[in-house]
Amino acid sequence: MESALAWIGQVAEWIGRWIPRWVVLDVMTGGIKYVRGRPYYCPPGRIHWYWPAITTFDTYPVVRQADDLRSQTIVTADNRIIIVGGMIVYEVDDLMKLLPRVFKAEQAIRDMTLACIHSVCCGLTLDELRRMQRKGTLDTKLRNEARKSLEAFGVGVIKVQLTDLAPARVLKVFQTVGKDE
Repeated sequence: MESALAWIGQVAEWIGRWIPRWVVLDVMTGGIKYVRGRPYYCPPGRIHWYWPAITTFDTYPVVRQADDLRSQTIVTADNRIIIVGGMIVYEVDDLMKLLPRVFKAEQAIRDMTLACIHSVCCGLTLDELRRMQRKGTLDTKLRNEARKSLEAFGVGVIKVQLTDLAPARVLKVFQTVGKDE
């Protein structure tokens, strides 16, 4: 009986696509509505109407947010192996540059920042990294590098800093699995 009447739900869903809907964005969240595939900016703190038949809606926080960056192993300019972890504090200045251009915005921001940390740390010796970290100039250098990278995506970088900086040793263990085992 249930499957015999399932068509009624499908008809109701199809009719529902032609009824306009609204999205209420709070002051911390901006949105992009894609009308027939074309993006339109929806500012925070407003009600936005859309037709579900021809429109999809995507939201993202535009206020200050912080993200923890995973640790990575890096070889410095003096051939020392170190492990660095970091954090980024940012806000989205232009949502139209971010959401329509990247698949997963948070992941893209983290990955680009990790690449910036990697490029800065690879170009310095371990002593230079430690000295710059004590003086506070390393944070500035990291922030400026991340700003250059993320500016094209409408992300305003407020702070980038290392949370971990330690010398390390890397050991690779290879295991061979044979058919006789």
